[in-house]
Amino acid sequence: MLSPAAAGSAPALIEAELERPLPGAVTAMAEAIRARHGEALLAALFYGSCLRDGVVEGRVLDFYAVAADYRAFHRRRLPAFLNRLLPPNVYYLETLHEGRTVRAKYAVVSLADLLRDTSARAVQPTLWARLAQPCALALARGGEVRGQVAAALATAAETTLAAALPLMPARFTARDLWVRAFAESYRTELRAESGNRPEVIVDAAPERYGRLAELLLPALGAAGEEGEAAPDEAPRFRHEATPGPARRAARRWRLRRWRGRLLHVLRLAKAAHTFDGGLDYILWKIESHSGVRAE
Repeated sequence: MLSPAAAGSAPALIEAELERPLPGAVTAMAEAIRARHGEALLAALFYGSCLRDGVVEGRVLDFYAVAADYRAFHRRRLPAFLNRLLPPNVYYLETLHEGRTVRAKYAVVSLADLLRDTSARAVQPTLWARLAQPCALALARGGEVRGQVAAALATAAETTLAAALPLMPARFTARDLWVRAFAESYRTELRAESGNRPEVIVDAAPERYGRLAELLLPALGAAGEEGEAAPDEAPRFRHEATPGPARRAARRWRLRRWRGRLLHVLRLAKAAHTFDGGLDYILWKIESHSGVRAE
């Protein structure tokens, strides 16, 4: 259930999500990331399937490490330059918590890039589609950073809905809109994801996505349908579905697909030089899937 504080606005809902209690393994990993990068780390944002499923043991946790400055974070010029040119750089890290090994990947993004790339100014949905999903703040350096991160996540949700809304028919449900938005976003990347991943994401937190739609869609030109929906039914909306905006939106998504797939290949090539800890990650993947420990 959503807390009362989360009911009034999208930023309040996001801020309540960020404050959720986290397993000790998650906070231990966030502290390990801070120990590795020191004052260059502003915040550690926990997201992805481990958060969604509530399962962390035996899995690789996903974080965004929000950096004050790429040069200070990476301590070397080339990785900093590549992170700025073709974000994000990715690190793999292992730490111990209560006698168990905790594993994580964390993508590095500066606070300035986080604010820009969750907004409508972003060229690709890489950040705004991911961060429109539930996140938790494992650590943050002060209230100002916490507020900026929360604002970026609320903007990410609005950007995600705005990009998909023109593609929808005149009447639709909140679930239909979020599923379409995530499906379009996945199509911009070369990812080995199951075909129903957008539905899995939305159905993991239907009340949350429905409430965000209710809070954000009126400003985007969509109105709630009259009458109350059934308890297990997603909120219903209507908007003026006209051919012009739909064609323009479809054209923008085609451009994102072409551009995104090229960027994905370039990022894979870059990762060969910047994926810090990548060999350890690959060896762990081999062992976890085959049971064979590679030295």
